[in-house]
Amino acid sequence: MKKGFTDAQAKLKAVWEQPNIASICTEMPNMTLLMSNVAAAMDQTKLSNRELELLRQYARETRSDYCTGCTRICQPAIKADIPIGDVMRCLMYARSYGDRHRAMTHFQKIPLRIRRQMEGLGYSPAEQRCPQKMAIGKLMREALEELG
Repeated sequence: MKKGFTDAQAKLKAVWEQPNIASICTEMPNMTLLMSNVAAAMDQTKLSNRELELLRQYARETRSDYCTGCTRICQPAIKADIPIGDVMRCLMYARSYGDRHRAMTHFQKIPLRIRRQMEGLGYSPAEQRCPQKMAIGKLMREALEELG
């Protein structure tokens, strides 16, 4: 903030400063967000080592709030063919992007029989395998309540 950009812009700058990353694909559904991202890209101000470390610390502390889509790890741990990653993406649309319509539309594409099956499953084996330490069972129930 002291350098004149938002936390979202700082995150973009931190990613761009990684030498092994060439580009970022980010949704920009309005001109305000587009202009904010352009401003971050055009600003040559570098983040300090301290600022980068604070962002890494924030990422570690909030990792249980973010699904990285590694369903090859969690999904086989449960006894049913439940699309955990798809459900987490729907929650992201609703909660992080504020796009409840998109979240519900995608959630409703999951067959009803699978959505019904989601309710009674135990997700602790998947939670134990999750590198992000997400509360998968709780999130699956919340998705059913909020989107289903």
